[in-house]
Amino acid sequence: MRIIAVANQKGGCGKTTTAISLSSSLAMRGKKVLLVDCDPQAHATIGLNVSPSDLEKSIYHVLTPTDNGALGIEDVVQYVKENFDLAPSSVILSALEQDLSGVQGRENRLLEAIQALQAPYDYVLIDCPPSVGLLCINALRACDEVIIPIDMSLFSLRGVAKLVEIILLIKDKLGHEIRPRALITMYDHRTRYSKQVLQKVKETFGSNVFESAIRYNIRLRETVDYGLPIGDYDKHAIGYADYENLAEEVIRVQEEGEHPEQQVAETARDILQNTEDYMDSVREALEKDLSTGDTSAGAAYQCAPSSQDPGVGYTSNGPDGMSEDEQ
Repeated sequence: MRIIAVANQKGGCGKTTTAISLSSSLAMRGKKVLLVDCDPQAHATIGLNVSPSDLEKSIYHVLTPTDNGALGIEDVVQYVKENFDLAPSSVILSALEQDLSGVQGRENRLLEAIQALQAPYDYVLIDCPPSVGLLCINALRACDEVIIPIDMSLFSLRGVAKLVEIILLIKDKLGHEIRPRALITMYDHRTRYSKQVLQKVKETFGSNVFESAIRYNIRLRETVDYGLPIGDYDKHAIGYADYENLAEEVIRVQEEGEHPEQQVAETARDILQNTEDYMDSVREALEKDLSTGDTSAGAAYQCAPSSQDPGVGYTSNGPDGMSEDEQ
């Protein structure tokens, strides 16, 4: 069973969309998938047409201690479709940190719940909140891999740096290694600037970034209104094709096996160093452009649609006109 967290402390970078769409694409390939919604905003839950207000039990009741003992994940699972289950969230999950204050081993609550699973899942994906707190720590402690969506903005890159610092801290303090890998999202393939940044990011991060890039696509935003993964909403959308490619890449990594000569902690440190170097280069370019009055080059580093809105799906401040191939 592979346990993969999808995390970035910056909201609005396609994190929940990735968790839902990747889970669906893996399920459509015959893989048994459980998606755990660890965000009190419950966007993954809402995005799969489950109303948090209608739930009697959620992942909160699995993670919080009670007089009668905690529930198992199977007690709260919602069926999504064949091979695809959801452990839903609700706003009460925001009280977990207070509930677990002073509780020994509180960072292991999700790990223990996943280890107690009876169902034979091939993949457990965890949608993390856009913050670094107890819920995110629980998700990182439980996972073996983390996918970090980045929309190629400086805010998103700062989120990568902060998250990788936490990953290294978990390695040092708990001896738990997590293999991080970046995923480029909201890539606008129509602009020269986007192509330049995409090339620069891949050159900088190398094998630590997925070859698959998720293109900006209005259909991915529309899916939340229907409570459907992109593959069930529109198989002709470019967003569907992109997440199909990502699923194939995720599966291929497992089939090819890991490279034992490359230590996981070294991979994380490489990502952290490359991220910091890249942010420094962006700042230098922007400062140079401002000093010369030419902001066109610096704009390349902010080319992707971006927002602080942590909602499901992609942001709405992209181009107004969408060509047919983008739908």
